[in-house]
Amino acid sequence: MPILLLPMMALLLLGVAGGAWRLGADWLPLTHTGLVYHGALMVNGFFATLISCERCVAHGRGWAWLVPASGLLASASLWWRPELAPALYGLLAAGMTILSWQLWRRQPQDFTLLLVLACGALLLANLDWWRQGAVGAATERGWLVFLVLTIAAERLELSRLLPKPRWAKRVFMGLALGLLAAPWLPLGHLWLGAALVGLALWLLRFDIARKTIKSRGLPRYVAACLLAGYGWLGLSGLLWLGGGGDMALHGVMLGFVMAMVFGHAPVIAPALLKIQCHYHWLLYLPLALLQLGLLARHDWPRLSAQLTSLAILGFVLTFVGVQLAGYLQRRQEVR
Repeated sequence: MPILLLPMMALLLLGVAGGAWRLGADWLPLTHTGLVYHGALMVNGFFATLISCERCVAHGRGWAWLVPASGLLASASLWWRPELAPALYGLLAAGMTILSWQLWRRQPQDFTLLLVLACGALLLANLDWWRQGAVGAATERGWLVFLVLTIAAERLELSRLLPKPRWAKRVFMGLALGLLAAPWLPLGHLWLGAALVGLALWLLRFDIARKTIKSRGLPRYVAACLLAGYGWLGLSGLLWLGGGGDMALHGVMLGFVMAMVFGHAPVIAPALLKIQCHYHWLLYLPLALLQLGLLARHDWPRLSAQLTSLAILGFVLTFVGVQLAGYLQRRQEVR
């Protein structure tokens, strides 16, 4: 796993830089490939490959690591044989679907079923890209559904212990299935918007973040990330209902997904790397920059690109720095 982190961090850097270039912030020299395939690098190259590593750890079989390896191979092909990338990313999605299905068979729960469906959405989106020969609206929406359903499944799992009315889970699954179908339905942006608004309201009402925001330290920080993300998810849903557009898409991809990354990283990364997690209030700074960058996106796109890029890269550096400082301090205490 640690060996794969370096190329995935490089893909994250290229993906973030590609998005910044599109808004006029040319802070990293890029090839044409990095600009054209910004979305593919972020969703498939970074997120899907990283999530597949998590599935490999849960699966426990050595052959499973061929799945993230196919994701890295697909990303590399964008530079030398880009016409192969959709099919190779399709293999990544197919492998993730198989791994998730096998995990569902071990633990047949609603949240594990959602993980299978999320990977199925990614597979359909990448097949649509391969069939069309270009990234179209259905592909982008399928990528969005993959990320939202994956995060929603994790939140459903973590909310199991909270008391809820019987209808709450049925509503959640209905919204998830509606979201899954939205990219390929007529007037799909309306279905997508309605499902996103519904999920945001459900999460704001039933997620444990409502309780942990009143605590201190790491639990409060995680809750702040989650609640900010749910707010952007709901706002983006309203924008999709109004016709979609750049802000509707990036409100989900940046406002929701990245806020979830900021909040889940202190929990998931230590589990994957088998290290103790350390917390510092400095982690709030990238979260604040992310909010400011999104708010500036419509009127000041270049400033928005600089702020959101700084937020993402700043989070990575801050998180690594906090873990390293905490580790060194712990070693000194042991001595």
